[in-house]
Amino acid sequence: MQVKRTKHTSGFTVLPNAILQHSELSLTARGLLCLLLSQPEHTAETIKSLTADVAEGNARVTKATKELQAAGYIVVTNHQNERGHWSKAVAVYDVPQAVAPKDETPKAGRLRARISGLEPLRGKNQEKNPPVPQPSVAVEDMGRGEEAPQQSEEFGRAAAALGRLSDAVPSLKLSASDVLKLAPVAAEWLARGASELQLRNELTEGLPATIKSPRALLADRLTRKMPPVPVVVEKLTECGECGTYLPRGQKAGICSQCAGVAPAASEPTPVGQSDEAASLLDAIRQRRSAGTVKGSRRGFATA
Repeated sequence: MQVKRTKHTSGFTVLPNAILQHSELSLTARGLLCLLLSQPEHTAETIKSLTADVAEGNARVTKATKELQAAGYIVVTNHQNERGHWSKAVAVYDVPQAVAPKDETPKAGRLRARISGLEPLRGKNQEKNPPVPQPSVAVEDMGRGEEAPQQSEEFGRAAAALGRLSDAVPSLKLSASDVLKLAPVAAEWLARGASELQLRNELTEGLPATIKSPRALLADRLTRKMPPVPVVVEKLTECGECGTYLPRGQKAGICSQCAGVAPAASEPTPVGQSDEAASLLDAIRQRRSAGTVKGSRRGFATA
């Protein structure tokens, strides 16, 4: 057998012979490893996307993936963020790794950029808990040094409250995209003075027996039960002389009566009392003060 090689200047991949001559690996596993190593570092492609149209089929690719993991060429690492949510990262090596890297748990308050790397076939592998939306850096933007947009404090609190609804009511479990779409409306609740406890109670009280779409139900309640905008009551300023309230809009000084601009207001006449009744009551007060009238249970009696 003759082997003839061509000298390449671009578009080629350097591979160790140990990979191609690994007798314990199937030819499918060796070919899959060569395909993965030909991809650029930190690629957004996954094993599933790279092998979608290969002739070997899904079952043989899955078996080859497990072979490479057992041999140490593919290492899967689990990462836990500061909120307790787990994600999976896949690294492909051209030299077998004897010891897989340990799971990495970042400290609370430390923002970490999640990089989408190669992943094995996931199928319907969804996270048990919906991740709370956080500012993140996309893989394609990391090279350009672009920063992710920052969200408001109310947005983060609202997203966290929506993500915890399933702890109290499992039927209200939301996906990450649902949380992102509902969080702005829930953040408006907090901006209007509602507490997180009030938000949770309004969303979970009186639920129907069957919930077909948690997102649609919560969107309706968030919109329909939105608390009103708080009314700001202007505080009136007191007069510096007599202590009465100044007219609305006057922030300092004295009132018009103390300034001599307006006459002092006389004692108002009770509403519904005629002049004749007022004069009669005045006469009774004068006779009582003179001692000619004594009070009784039935009314007034003359002494």
